[in-house]
Amino acid sequence: MRRWFSMRKVDDKTGEILIYDEIGKSFWNDDAMSAKNFDDELKSMGDVETVNLRINSPGGDAFDGIAIHNQIRNHPAEFVATIDGIAASAASIIAMAADKIVMPENSFMLIHGASGFAMGNAHDMQAMADDLARLDTSITATYAKRSGQDEKKISAIMKEDRLMDASEAKELGLADEIKDAVKMAAKFSLRLLPKNAAQQLQGVIKSAEPEPPPAPAEKEPGSVRPVPGLAPSNRTEPPKPGSAEIINLDDARREGRESTIAYVNEINDLCALAGLPKLAAGYIKANEGIENVRKKLIEARAAEDEKLEIQHHRAAPTQAARERTAAAWGRITETLNSRVRK
Repeated sequence: MRRWFSMRKVDDKTGEILIYDEIGKSFWNDDAMSAKNFDDELKSMGDVETVNLRINSPGGDAFDGIAIHNQIRNHPAEFVATIDGIAASAASIIAMAADKIVMPENSFMLIHGASGFAMGNAHDMQAMADDLARLDTSITATYAKRSGQDEKKISAIMKEDRLMDASEAKELGLADEIKDAVKMAAKFSLRLLPKNAAQQLQGVIKSAEPEPPPAPAEKEPGSVRPVPGLAPSNRTEPPKPGSAEIINLDDARREGRESTIAYVNEINDLCALAGLPKLAAGYIKANEGIENVRKKLIEARAAEDEKLEIQHHRAAPTQAARERTAAAWGRITETLNSRVRK
């Protein structure tokens, strides 16, 4: 089952939730966690006082987004939402439930109206349109209440498919605090975003990518970097026991442990921001350098996005595939029509 969120209890009073993927089930893949699963795990976290909610999501199912928004609002803990990359569509609805919304200066938020599709007769189509209109009314009220803005202004912004940086979101009241940029520009699939917003975001991410560092200068053979405060030594034999140059093994071990912990944490953070947390263990085991991990994550994220882009451009399907597709369309039609009838 596809997991698009994870939860853990940091200590007796603090919990952490990560939403780092497409939210809820899709019409193409029902094998995913739902708002019900989210609620079950939230309750199992127990009586925490603070929950740190980290979001990097292109959105997803609007019904799940609204349900999770209400679950958070009804929870007694204080929720602090941090937008690690983007909170778009349903993800932004979830963020609105937090008591405090924090955005790094290079993160984004996108708000827009609900969208969907239906199959059937004119009655089915009209019913879906009515459902979407009701959803838009509910979503608009949510943004307006959180921001303090007039509903007409929020509605106009939603119709633009407005992609906002941290400054604009804070100015509109959709964020409370701006902090320093995250270490790496977040990489995520843009297929759920409106075309104009996706193109704009691609341009922003590309322009934000850092230039490769210059190659280090070659050292002369036998050269040694001087240590500040120490005179260079011409001694060739090893130091004698008791001399000032003996290494303190306890200090070395402690520095080694701290360095290892910092390395592991940075690899985990990079993989999480890229939406590929499962790759972290392999990179850590192989002792990959940080810069190399960044390059590999960009390539891996691009490969994942390419799979999504080409999934509808495959060779002619076999008869078995046609039958599976027909059955899937039947389930999709029934799902859509059942929603319309509710």
